[in-house]
Amino acid sequence: MATYEPKNILITGAAGFIASHVANRLIRNYPDYKIVVLDKLDYCSNLKNLNPSRSSPNFKFVKGDIGSADLVNYLLITESIDTIMHFAAQTHVDNSFGNSFEFTKNNIYGTHVLLEACKVTGQIRRFIHVSTDEVYGETEEDAVVGNHEASQLLPTNPYSATKAGAEMLVMAYGRSYGLPVITTRGNNVYGPNQFPEKLIPKFILLAMRGQPLPIHGDGSNVRSYLYCEDVAEAFEVILHKGEVGHVYNIGTKKERRVIDVAKDMCKLFNMDPDSSIKFVENRPFNDQRYFLDDEKLKSLGWSERTLWEEGLKKTIEWYTSNPNWWGDVSGALLPHPRMLMMPGGVDRLVDGPENAEFDSAGVSINTSQIGVQIPSSKSSGVSAKKPALKFLIYGKTGWIGGLLGKLCEKQQIRYEYGRGRLEDRSQLLADIQTIKPTHVFNAAGVTGRPNVDWCESHKTETIRTNVSGTLNLADVCREHGLLMINFATGCIFEYDAKHPEGSGIGFKEEDTPNFTGSFYSKTKAMVISNH
Repeated sequence: MATYEPKNILITGAAGFIASHVANRLIRNYPDYKIVVLDKLDYCSNLKNLNPSRSSPNFKFVKGDIGSADLVNYLLITESIDTIMHFAAQTHVDNSFGNSFEFTKNNIYGTHVLLEACKVTGQIRRFIHVSTDEVYGETEEDAVVGNHEASQLLPTNPYSATKAGAEMLVMAYGRSYGLPVITTRGNNVYGPNQFPEKLIPKFILLAMRGQPLPIHGDGSNVRSYLYCEDVAEAFEVILHKGEVGHVYNIGTKKERRVIDVAKDMCKLFNMDPDSSIKFVENRPFNDQRYFLDDEKLKSLGWSERTLWEEGLKKTIEWYTSNPNWWGDVSGALLPHPRMLMMPGGVDRLVDGPENAEFDSAGVSINTSQIGVQIPSSKSSGVSAKKPALKFLIYGKTGWIGGLLGKLCEKQQIRYEYGRGRLEDRSQLLADIQTIKPTHVFNAAGVTGRPNVDWCESHKTETIRTNVSGTLNLADVCREHGLLMINFATGCIFEYDAKHPEGSGIGFKEEDTPNFTGSFYSKTKAMVISNH
């Protein structure tokens, strides 16, 4: 069996639980591999999970969202990425019952953006897509053989449905475009660094506080649990020995009822299970059992190493030694947590500047890469310190527009997002008269869905927003004496005789745009020519 050797790996979601263990393991074991980590630092991510790797010369962290096609394409090209290990996803089932659109956006659209970038750049030699055992749906209670990799996908909740949908896209890109894809489907994972909305860390933190352990339904649901380091080793094996086009289950045949997990926890904390276990309302649908056939992965040389008792003790030791790793997690410890109920937004989870890229030495430097905005429990940014400023921002749903709002909140600057369409002058006038801004920021624009190729076949929509709309807003601001800041692009220049590739000679602000290779770039250059 041929062994695959990557050079430059992009790991998405690696400030999260499983992926951080995989990233730390690869960085530690393979110093010749360059590992680039992309994570938007959502509520369940933490830069501290990557502390073991921060000083390694082969490690680089970039804060950003996989849903940003521009960012993904940029990273693939500039970092010469040849391998992607795609972990980034919304994963908590309870959240999916209350906020399912976010799961579609992250799990399906985000995966689609990555796949399209791989197709466009044409340099990816492995795309490892991380899925879940839940895509198989419920296993029969009396089944003695687990779901094998060719079993039918029958997801039963919004989370698993989005993971199954993402798998279909991965398979389609493999077949249609020859993308070298591998998919994994794993059992539940536990261990250090896991956000406590999941069962085992939740039980540990509640037990540490002397609080009851909540169990959905009657606790008879059966799950299989793997220790995080065993799972990280499984991904190491699949990376090097996995066969393109194949699916690999990462599982164990050792099953446990949820009620038994709670009783084991009570035993280790010297708690009375009769008084410490509380039965609560079940989920809208709670699969009774997931059972995997793991023989295919074992044939590559992997096997589970950590016994349940050993792994549980290691995990408890870690949480008791790091009780404040996640800050205030009271919202996560509820019987039925919701993502948007987490107190404090993202800030409490970030061990460093809000917008930071860490180079191989772990030194933070400013960057504009940013993830999706999580609603904050703070007010909308009204402050007595800076009463003179009020910003009107266009482009709320975009990457930069979302960042601007977060920056305003952080600096306590009043702001509102514009409601009018840029091409409608009356709507822009209404915004200005209602909001009464001191400054206007335009981050609205058409960049393509999922990339700039879209603009070639949608020229009317592109020019309507990027040219007519932008100039319309500029003229309205001029009439009202308002300073307008327009966020444009550098994709209006290409190397020429005066700026040869590799020379280090860059284009200046006053230089005339010279790139006309895409309609998107043409529209952006038109605005500069008319300013």
